[in-house]
Amino acid sequence: MYRTPINFHKRMMRGDVPIAYIVVHTPMGYRAYGEKELSAVFGMIRLLADGSVMAGGDETAGSEGDAVASKSARILNIGTFERTLQPVVSDLLAAYQSKQRQHIAVVLDDTDGYFTRMLPKEPLLGREMRLYVGFEGTPQSEHLNILCGSISEICRDQSGQLTLEADEK
Repeated sequence: MYRTPINFHKRMMRGDVPIAYIVVHTPMGYRAYGEKELSAVFGMIRLLADGSVMAGGDETAGSEGDAVASKSARILNIGTFERTLQPVVSDLLAAYQSKQRQHIAVVLDDTDGYFTRMLPKEPLLGREMRLYVGFEGTPQSEHLNILCGSISEICRDQSGQLTLEADEK
């Protein structure tokens, strides 16, 4: 079940289009990749702040989102998945215990060899990947976390596209 922040709802009612992005937890830190550059979501302060430094005396720097090691506009395509309103099984007691697990594929741009150079140093297989949807002017804490899973397969083709497949936890 999703709880939509009121600012998110108001922007949707105005007709604004949210941005989809993924955050991958690597051994070197969090890496964020979006459909477009995420300058206002992960500003320069969040690249350096880890939530332990006080900024202005009343607000912890970096507390409204993840401190990311890198961010770039690399998403070419995000696969589809579905959520159900009713349980998949008909047994009432089993329905409370079961959850329909999702699988998603995200196609990233690797024509410049960015991931080819990064993967030997930071293996992504088995790492946590989160899919978010949000608006660029709002803090990450107000974005919807659509999927949280672990990367189960990585595939690079000859055209310079890297596909990350993740299974929901």
